[in-house]
Amino acid sequence: MTVSICLGFVPSYRFQWTSWTARMREDSYRALAALPGVERVVMPQPTPDGKMLDAAAGLTPFGAVHDLDEAETVAEYFRRQGVDGLVFCPLDFGDERSAAKVAEKLGVPVLLYATKEPPALEGPALARQSDSYCGNLSMASALYRRKIPFHFAGIFFPDEPEFAAAVEPFVRAVAVVKGLRGARVGQVGVRPATFETVGYDEHALALKFGQNVIYANLDDIVDMARRYADDDPQVVETVTGVQAEFKEITVGPSYLLNAAKLELALTEFWRRSKLSAMAVQCWPAIQRMMGISVCNTYSRLTDRGMLTACEADVLGAEAMLISHRVALGATVPHFIDWTIQHRENPNWLLAWHCGNAPASLAADPERVALRSRKDMAGALPVPEADPQAGLNQFQIRPGKVTLCRLAEYDNRWKLLITTGEIIPSDETLAGTWSWIEVKDHARLYRTLVEEGFVHHASMIHGDWSAALLQACKFLDITPVVV
Repeated sequence: MTVSICLGFVPSYRFQWTSWTARMREDSYRALAALPGVERVVMPQPTPDGKMLDAAAGLTPFGAVHDLDEAETVAEYFRRQGVDGLVFCPLDFGDERSAAKVAEKLGVPVLLYATKEPPALEGPALARQSDSYCGNLSMASALYRRKIPFHFAGIFFPDEPEFAAAVEPFVRAVAVVKGLRGARVGQVGVRPATFETVGYDEHALALKFGQNVIYANLDDIVDMARRYADDDPQVVETVTGVQAEFKEITVGPSYLLNAAKLELALTEFWRRSKLSAMAVQCWPAIQRMMGISVCNTYSRLTDRGMLTACEADVLGAEAMLISHRVALGATVPHFIDWTIQHRENPNWLLAWHCGNAPASLAADPERVALRSRKDMAGALPVPEADPQAGLNQFQIRPGKVTLCRLAEYDNRWKLLITTGEIIPSDETLAGTWSWIEVKDHARLYRTLVEEGFVHHASMIHGDWSAALLQACKFLDITPVVV
């Protein structure tokens, strides 16, 4: 499931429209439209008569903004177009008042950049063509005094590769902001009785992000699952899909049927509730009610973009949502435990969970197995019924990863951000797992302890720390970077 956003580009000018401002407007538009994750770039268009304003069509005299009336027009046009983030550029000196007005009206993340200075014009005055360097300071000041958070990308010609590299993290940050604001997060069942760590404040989520938590009782989901017949085409298709994922399956047919029905019920809950992420009770009730474990079910849901956290960890599901959005849906996260420190390598830690990682993350597709918790080696006879059956077993593929965890204490929000490298191993371990090498494990672990971060986190391939830092700025979340 890919993630995309709509950018609103505000070309700003001060006095006269020139061939230089026209060129910078067009070059900027092309560069923004080519960025990964950008579905659309909208900007004002020039009016046929060079005078009129039209909010419905987004028309201003030169397809740019240089006074408050034009700002009001463009802001309304952007609102109708569903703009997710704003990009400001003073094409010459620019006009700080009108740019700030658009930002005030929209309330979305803002990026600011200036253009480099071209050669001076020939002639007696030797006049400057741009002055963007100077005008950018005024525009930044206007945003700053209004307490509008913004990110300054730098000074570029928009067709330079450095421009795209500087703006791409902003696009990813906007995707995170868009994903969190107004999200619906599902909670099925209750947390494990002893896991105070995954408790959360629903009211704080509503105040901070405008979110809603959508609840379902576990027994209602199980009742929905039991209504599916064994020969229902959806059940048969789901069982076939599970069987196709694994090179080795050491669970019985009753598991496959019951897991398929539960997966369909959770999918129905997701779609009916229009969720962005969900957290589901894993144990012990589901083993008693349906005779299965649910790790593989969570892995399959997450692999299809239905991000599912274990143990009713709602803030863990939020972290998965953040991870998925910052990666623009190009890959899926693994909901992990910070489990153990390596016995010989002090800067390695085991990122693990019982068996919930999506199969698409496996290091070796030929070694992906579906097991029972009682027999992770696949050495015992397969029983007909086994409530511990349903755990994926494989090592996660190597590469750079970003781990994050959202936390709230006393209405103050913070996001742990750290990066590491998955190191391939010849070991065979239970569940879904990876050894991660970090720069300073002692500092990381001390930070987890002293900042109140719990034993769950979301891990995703790639280094997205720059984009997450920007997202924290726009959401007024304190970043805790290790």
